[in-house]
Amino acid sequence: MTYADTDFFLALLKPSDWLKENARKMMEEEDGDISTSEVTYIELMLLAKRYDLDPVRLAIDVMAICNEENGMYQAAAELIEQGVGVFDSFHAIHANEKIISSDKVYRKIGLKQINLSEKGS
Repeated sequence: MTYADTDFFLALLKPSDWLKENARKMMEEEDGDISTSEVTYIELMLLAKRYDLDPVRLAIDVMAICNEENGMYQAAAELIEQGVGVFDSFHAIHANEKIISSDKVYRKIGLKQINLSEKGS
């Protein structure tokens, strides 16, 4: 497997990019043997607004390029699309329905929250 960082995916997924043709060639050469990490997904979600890209579409496309079936990244992107912050979205997808935090957003999205800012919570 060849690991690809954020630049590779941005080159492929932005409408135009000076590296687009190189990225396409490399994708063909690697023939489905491309991987990435959660760090790339987080970085892409942070950059989505700057490049006017749909976070859900980004997640789905990167998962397809990497032959990933884990829907966690798409779930995070859907939370981002609903207005939840990038980092809070990624924390939420790992929370297994219960989270310790002082951030009120988690209750709003349906997680059971152990409120860090309240005594005896």
